[in-house]
Amino acid sequence: MSAAARSSTETTPAPPRLWSRLRLIAVNAFIAAFLVLLAIDVMPQSPLALRLKLQRVLVPLGIAQGPWNLFAPGPDRTNIRLRAEITYRDGQRQEWSAPTWREQSAAQMWWGHRRHAWYDHLVAQEAGPIWEQWCRHLAREQRPDLADADRGAVVRVIYQLGPVAPADLKPWRSIGEPPQYEPHELVLTIERLE
Repeated sequence: MSAAARSSTETTPAPPRLWSRLRLIAVNAFIAAFLVLLAIDVMPQSPLALRLKLQRVLVPLGIAQGPWNLFAPGPDRTNIRLRAEITYRDGQRQEWSAPTWREQSAAQMWWGHRRHAWYDHLVAQEAGPIWEQWCRHLAREQRPDLADADRGAVVRVIYQLGPVAPADLKPWRSIGEPPQYEPHELVLTIERLE
């Protein structure tokens, strides 16, 4: 091969391979479909029937967003305080409480905000299927020294509701003032773990 022919082939880029282009198109299509599904899931203007059908796909994948009701159209109007009383098979009792949001540092809030939201949603009846497994986790976590700590334990999950005052109610409460909760406690579930 002559030097001129060699230099012309070295400077001409090789054509892109078909499979790499197809892969790029497939990845971009997947990302676009993912974003469209999430947008439909979170937009309050989306038809309810369509959002309910999407839930069959999004919930098992773990990407369901649910309503984003922090500001509009219907903001969250209730604070929840959650605790659990655990009685083990040997008679020992432990108590667990969800972290108090106002007592946490900024870093703890940053790292724990999803867990805090999870605790808020735990009270919903739709969360019923996970109560037993979550109670098993709590029983093991509170007594790591006891083998099979969840076996034979009874976990009583209790919560209190604290209504959030409407924003138009003046004077506003100070951010440093702790939230007010209703005086009575409600039992969410009693799980007898076998």
